[in-house]
Amino acid sequence: MSKFEELRTVLADERFLVEALRELGYSPEVSNEGMSLYGYLGDERPEKAHIVIRRRQLDSASNDIGFARDEGGVYRALISEYDRGIGFNDAWLGRVAQTYKERQTMTVAKSKGYRFLGRQVVETPAGKKVQLRFAVR
Repeated sequence: MSKFEELRTVLADERFLVEALRELGYSPEVSNEGMSLYGYLGDERPEKAHIVIRRRQLDSASNDIGFARDEGGVYRALISEYDRGIGFNDAWLGRVAQTYKERQTMTVAKSKGYRFLGRQVVETPAGKKVQLRFAVR
């Protein structure tokens, strides 16, 4: 049985987290009360989360991945040691955060009347950087 690790995030808006996970190809389940996570054998675990990617969407030996809201309203990622080892690691969580931020930025820009012109990935000395381009209407 893999141990779940709890990873802090800066993600606080359910809407944008769910949209980001969907954009990355998952079908997350959402519950205001929280729901149990399940291990790779289908065993119910004591960990509970408010947003869950069920294991059948991951790898045949995966556990569920959860996002649980803390007292401050920020989500903590609950990911098993096994799943972190097969790619659901800090880099994956970074892609979730990047997609979340893009969705959030698009919504704010649209609400302020900006028109979306495009998304571009730029190579910088520090690595790849995503640029969203907008114009005033």
